Amino acid sequence: MVKFLSEEWIEYGKRYIRSNLDPTKDLGNLTTSLIGVIEHVPPQDTTTNFYLELQNGQLSDFILSPGETITEKNPVFVITGTYGAFRDIFEGKVGTAMAILKNRIKLKGSKLEALKIIKQLDGLIDALRKVTDEFEE
Repeated sequence: MVKFLSEEWIEYGKRYIRSNLDPTKDLGNLTTSLIGVIEHVPPQDTTTNFYLELQNGQLSDFILSPGETITEKNPVFVITGTYGAFRDIFEGKVGTAMAILKNRIKLKGSKLEALKIIKQLDGLIDALRKVTDEFEE
């Protein structure tokens, strides 16, 4: 397994999603995009961003941008939270919907639309959970 928010995590995640998630059955032919803004990333207390895009249930883009805001993309959603909140989601301690509803992570975009696609997003998170178990303390 690989370290969360590393380039390896992105590469393993891409391969795992493309190999193991069915675009129709698992991802509902979903077309959407999101930027995850992860604040207070240890050990230097930095911010890291990732961009994920699906086209008809196919992963079309997944990039990592440590320390720099991703400005060249126009996502449907921007999800912002602390490293601890994202870690809890990726470790399965809290679900994405509950994290949004309890304001553990902030959502820019339609909450209603996000909740409609939460099952597919949880499927993506579950896939990424399978490639990472290393987190900074």
